[in-house]
This record gives sequence, structure tokens and C-alpha cells, in this order.
Amino acid sequence: MTARDESLAGKVECNHRAREETAMVLLGRPTPSLAPFVDLFWHDDRYRSLSHRERVLPTGAFTMVFDLESGVGVLGGLRSQCIEFDTGPVATVVGVLFRPGGARALFRFSAEDLHNRTVPLDLLWGFGANELCDRMRDVTCPYARFQILEDALRRRIRPHAILHPAVDQGLQEFQRVPHVRRVLEVVKDAGLSRRQFSQLFREQVGLTPKLYCRLRRFYWVLDRISSGLGVDWADVAAAGGYSDQAHLIHEFREFSGFSPVAFLNAERPSGAHVRVS
Repeated sequence: MTARDESLAGKVECNHRAREETAMVLLGRPTPSLAPFVDLFWHDDRYRSLSHRERVLPTGAFTMVFDLESGVGVLGGLRSQCIEFDTGPVATVVGVLFRPGGARALFRFSAEDLHNRTVPLDLLWGFGANELCDRMRDVTCPYARFQILEDALRRRIRPHAILHPAVDQGLQEFQRVPHVRRVLEVVKDAGLSRRQFSQLFREQVGLTPKLYCRLRRFYWVLDRISSGLGVDWADVAAAGGYSDQAHLIHEFREFSGFSPVAFLNAERPSGAHVRVS
């Protein structure tokens, strides 16, 4: 399996390339006007030839996924739990990974309401969600599908739905140093009470600051141990801000359902997906 990270602009010979680039994950970055809200788009054709069960680890971000075969689109909130699904009924999916807090610019609800939940997109956008899925299915080029999706998202941006400055600053700090103890430092710098900051963060991002930092730290560990190099578990635990290796293993198992060693030995089709049967 390969993945390509490409811009949405300047695509040439798209239909020819789409015929060649099947059974893989293709990635696309948003144009600058959407980049503050969206991290990336993906197009996944692998499921045409797969029939097994996959576990999806918590992403720490809002996601939007369209199953082009069924014509259904869904929005998923931040998750702190795994989900599993059978790949058999799935053919081609197109998705959006939002930046932390980015979905706030496109949807009118508290982000906390979707914690560990997935809702049909037509409940939020009405018939336009199904129409969007149909338009993407009617073209064959993955990058053309990205462009259709980007245009639809851009039209729905609410320019004034910005993050509270304290939340924005907190996200930047937690991205840089995802240690749980950093939360108190951010709260102090924001000039808010811990309760006020936590409420704002839950409403605009979707998790408590502490749980968000734990997820960010978990993904830091995933990146570290998935590099293909030898793993010094004591070093990883210390660098990640865990009290000891037992603490790391407990948190890893809570978020993934695997021990770190079992995760490394498992078949991982892509990203946060792990084959379980």
C-alpha cells in the first residue's frame, strides 16, 4: 500500500491517473482558504479487495466520511474509544480530517455532543449531504472528488465561528507538549479558572483538556514505536511524560485495545487502522 500527499491544485491527466492508482490510499491537502479548518482529505479504494475486520484507533479529531457505494456520509466527533467494522460491504470512501477545533466553523453545535459518536451527515446538512455524495460518485478522479468536497466545505464556513483565544493557545501548546501537567500551566496563562477553561475546551474541541492531552501523547507514542527502529520502552515512557512503563502500557491498552508489543506485531493496513480478524 502506498499513500501520496498532494495539493488539490494543478492536477493534470486526472482520469488517466485515477485508473492507474487503485487499491490504495490517496491524500490531498486543502487550499489555503480551508487549511485553518481542515488537515487533509483522503480517498481509499483498498476495500474493494479486502474482506476482514478492522479496528480504528481514536483519531483525536473530527472526521467526515462518505461511502460512495451506499451514498451515505457521516460526521464523527472526537473519540477516546476504538471502533471496529467489517470491510466487506465497503468499496470506496472519501474522507475529511479536521484540524482540532476546525469543525466548529462548519457546524452549529457543541463539539462535546459528538464525543464518541457518529451521526448521519444529512441530519446536519439535510438533502445537500446526499447530493454531495452523488456528485463525488459521478466522477472517477480522486482529486476531482477532493475538489467537489472542498468547494462544498468552503461554502459552509462560518467566518465568525472562531475559537476562543485561550482554547486556540491551548491547542498550540498541547500540540507542542502533550503532557497532562501542561494543562495547569495553560490555564494559568489564560487567566481563566480551570473550570472555565475546561468548559470552553469541551464545547469547542470536544474533549476535556486532560483527555485531549492523553490522546495526543498516545499518538506521539504510536509515531515513535511505528518508526521501524528499535524501541527502548523506558525511554519512550519518560519522553512521553508517563510515570513509568506500566503507566504507558495501561494508557496504550485503554486507547487501542492492544498492548504496545501486540500493536507492533499486528497487521496495520493504514494509519490508525489495525486488522483484527
